[in-house]
Amino acid sequence: MAPKKTEQGESTTPRIVGRSEITRSIAQRTGLTQKKATEVLEATLDSIRESLKAGSEVRIVNFGSFKVRRSAARQGVNPRNRNEKITVPERDRVRFSPGKELQSAVVKK
Repeated sequence: MAPKKTEQGESTTPRIVGRSEITRSIAQRTGLTQKKATEVLEATLDSIRESLKAGSEVRIVNFGSFKVRRSAARQGVNPRNRNEKITVPERDRVRFSPGKELQSAVVKK
């Protein structure tokens, strides 16, 4: 299926921004080398990951917060056989809640 186009001919398919684009942006904004910017991003993500693993909530003011939540076990349906019921076990999930500033930045006006 082809991506939809706006009246101006622009694609409405969201652009995906990955690590390389983020590190490039960090390098441009801070004057760091691409390698140093990659190290900064990786250190930041490692710190968030380690904090969540230890059971801490990570709160970044004006951006949002990450926390680990336990989802309860529940009844589900086997996707291969819709008539078959299965038990989905409880597990820990990472939840992200955007901060007010981030939320208002992405609201389309």
